[in-house]
Amino acid sequence: MSTSPILSYFNEYGLFLVFLIMFLEALNVTGIPSYFILAAIGYLTNQSSLNFFVVFLMTLLGSVSGCVLYYGISLKFGRPMYDYFYRKFPATQRGLNKASTLSEKYGPITCFLGRIIPTVRTFISLMAGVFQLPFKPYFLYSFLGISLWNFTLLLVGYFIASPF
Repeated sequence: MSTSPILSYFNEYGLFLVFLIMFLEALNVTGIPSYFILAAIGYLTNQSSLNFFVVFLMTLLGSVSGCVLYYGISLKFGRPMYDYFYRKFPATQRGLNKASTLSEKYGPITCFLGRIIPTVRTFISLMAGVFQLPFKPYFLYSFLGISLWNFTLLLVGYFIASPF
């Protein structure tokens, strides 16, 4: 299959699509891990006329916007869900207890570290809201972790597309 139609579409709608995909990924809606998504975006960016740093900013804007929304939802509704799962599904108690302990022990730094660990990163906004982490430290550490994660994986995809 030729990549020409895909690149044409990416050149035309890429920035909006990058924002939308990363926004949905931050809400855990895509079902596709961000390391695949970001590497693919990096690859397409290399092959397109889009500027790498503008694409990076759009991934950042989409990811951070989705995380802030997810945090707000979990702040409002997360605790009742947490309590329900804790009571109804004893198998989850060990993982939930560990998340609670780590959150209490390390505070907002867990947001940064969690954002650069695959799988864990998808639950950071949920846990931050459930454990009522203050917004400013949550936002700062999440922003830094998301920046590092997105930039690194975009770069990997970008360089995979480069001829050796």
